[in-house]
Amino acid sequence: MIIWQIFSLVIWLLVVPFCIGLLPVGWMKKELHSLGTIWVAGYIVLFFLLELVGIPIVLMVDYHGLTIFSRWFVAVLLIVSVMGIWVAVRKGILKQTLFANLGKTWKEYGIEEKIVWVLFLLLVGFQLYMAFTRASFDGDDAYYGVQALIAQQIDVLYRIDPNNGWSTILDARHALALFPIWEAFIGKMSGIHATIICHSVIPMVLIPLTYTLYYQIAKVLFVKKKDLLPMFMVVIALWQMFGNISIYTTETFFLTRTWQGKSFAGNFVIPAVLWIFTSLFVAEREQANGEKADGELGNQKGLWILLACLNVAGGASSSLAVLLSLLLTVGLGTLFAINEKRIGILIRSGFACLFGGGYVLLYLILRVMYAVG
Repeated sequence: MIIWQIFSLVIWLLVVPFCIGLLPVGWMKKELHSLGTIWVAGYIVLFFLLELVGIPIVLMVDYHGLTIFSRWFVAVLLIVSVMGIWVAVRKGILKQTLFANLGKTWKEYGIEEKIVWVLFLLLVGFQLYMAFTRASFDGDDAYYGVQALIAQQIDVLYRIDPNNGWSTILDARHALALFPIWEAFIGKMSGIHATIICHSVIPMVLIPLTYTLYYQIAKVLFVKKKDLLPMFMVVIALWQMFGNISIYTTETFFLTRTWQGKSFAGNFVIPAVLWIFTSLFVAEREQANGEKADGELGNQKGLWILLACLNVAGGASSSLAVLLSLLLTVGLGTLFAINEKRIGILIRSGFACLFGGGYVLLYLILRVMYAVG
């Protein structure tokens, strides 16, 4: 039983997101063909699909919501995973990533940098150990954790008030943020209690995932000074460990409320927008300076698609995350377009906001319809 549960977690938390991530990476430049990029991109698309499949079911299905959602979500995830594998095989991404680049970067570092990398891994390992053995509890668990548990045990989505256990109208304020429903889905597929999923399993995935994203950002920032990259990651790890100067800091959320959507919004969604734009900017600079030809760079369609997905995926964590990512997209897209003197960049930024804008509009309509708080 335990072996099957672990196997299920590996499939739904590691293998499936990785296969999904192969799809957008197939339309990115070769420098971005790495295991970390694939994994980060996979989770962005996964949460986009979570919202795409889950929102209609939450709004239209009163009973057996999680069962119906799980059937559709599994089908969609498997289809997109197969598409990702097909793209990877067709473009040789797996061969290039697994066999060409996996050990190449490590060999480029000197002994000092390797020691710093080991220190970083020890810091992350300590954080994972503490997150697993010293699970933190707070008042928000009475809502977010219980919503996941209600979905798993009673099979309804946002139709029961966690504060008193009574049936109620749709909770329009939280109905579009499906992070607890994803946790309930993982619990259903693995046969593990939703509370254990939230407090013990999810941090083991989201903490490394977040550091993987920061590593992708660091690779862009220190593209010509790779020896500084491991020290940057150590500083980030220490920052996260000692950032608990208030209950409201992102560092506090990162390590003590990892399973809550608000933590994912601040520590992953917003940095992911910055990562995508820095990657786009570097690609444009390389092309403008003639460092690489168009054929070597490839087009950046994958990054723009990923940005469009991210502007919806953030809604799984918090409706506010969508608004913030949209504002960042518009602001950074405008600055990017002015800097490059290309109106096309502004147009692409606008298209990347379309689905996210629809999400915000739907949220406002629901709040008016149900007149909640």
